[in-house]
Amino acid sequence: MELQLRSDLLGGMTNEKEPNLPSRPFDLLLDPGRVTISVSQAADVLGIAKSTAHNAYKESGVLMEGVPVLRVGKRRVVSVTLLRAALGYAEPER
Repeated sequence: MELQLRSDLLGGMTNEKEPNLPSRPFDLLLDPGRVTISVSQAADVLGIAKSTAHNAYKESGVLMEGVPVLRVGKRRVVSVTLLRAALGYAEPER
């Protein structure tokens, strides 16, 4: 399947074939229905390299102070609620 991506006016990416995907990484934190995100997505939100994020949790078990990395099968995920709290953002309204 070929995905057509275009830059939006704010510099993020929009997926034209799947409009439900966030246009910017930070939008993942604003989705009230989202419970977890991958370590790679968390790295995008934080503006750090994916390798930096993966190395941080492999060394300490946390992505950053107050944000543990959870193992779900083979996946490594981060709680969106804890990431929001660590960054000082309030929970979005449902």
